[in-house]
Amino acid sequence: MEFPKIDVSMWERKEKKVSNKNPNTSKIIEIAKQKSLDTEKKVFSTIKSMIKNKKVINYNTVSQESMVSKSFLYNNEGIRKKIDMLRNEQDNLKNVINHKPNTSDKSKDVIIESLKFKIERLEKDNKDLKAALAAKYSEFYKDL
Repeated sequence: MEFPKIDVSMWERKEKKVSNKNPNTSKIIEIAKQKSLDTEKKVFSTIKSMIKNKKVINYNTVSQESMVSKSFLYNNEGIRKKIDMLRNEQDNLKNVINHKPNTSDKSKDVIIESLKFKIERLEKDNKDLKAALAAKYSEFYKDL
């Protein structure tokens, strides 16, 4: 088996096509860092406005409101800590808000009765499904 002959001049031509072997990318890096800082400022201002408007704060809503990717939010440590802290605060507030101390005894009794009825219905459905499953298993094993 013979190997194809390599044209030396071809390799020389490829090396000559690269115009700058040591490119100066410092300005590009500087611009990218500045863009990242501007985006970070935009996200923090969006979070502040969401707090003022009492909106739910999580990664999805912040990324939609500020029009940045969720990966940017997750990768930026400062933003990530802020969103996690605010999410935890909002979860604690939700637990307090959902408590309804002004519910009367009569309405509680109605709720309890409706829940008892629902439990009885679900238990009956569960029993029927178990019986149907047992019947299907017995048919399956008879066929074997």
